[in-house]
Amino acid sequence: MEHIYTITTIDNKKVPDCRCVGFYFNVDVAKQEVLNNSGDIFEFSYTYCVIEEVGEGIYYYPRKEFWFKWNYEEKKYVALETKPERFNNIGGFGIG
Repeated sequence: MEHIYTITTIDNKKVPDCRCVGFYFNVDVAKQEVLNNSGDIFEFSYTYCVIEEVGEGIYYYPRKEFWFKWNYEEKKYVALETKPERFNNIGGFGIG
C-alpha cells in the first residue's frame, strides 16, 4: 500500500485551528519542507506542525506521526520527541 504524508499546521489556541498545507509521497521530503518552513507554513500563528502517514481508504487513521514545534528564538520548526499531550486523543489532522 502506498502512503502519503500530510503536513498540517496547528495553532496554540484553546480550541486549536489547523490547516493541511500539503502532502508528499516521501516522508523525508515532507520533513525537510517543515524544517525549512517552506512557503512560510508558520504564517505567524501555527505553533505546531504534524506530518501524518496516511494510506488509502475511508476513515484511515494515521499509523505514524511526526511532530514539530515552532521555536520563536530560532524562527524555525524543531522536531519533537513525542506528541504534545494536549493532542493525545486527537488524530487525522490532515485528512479528518
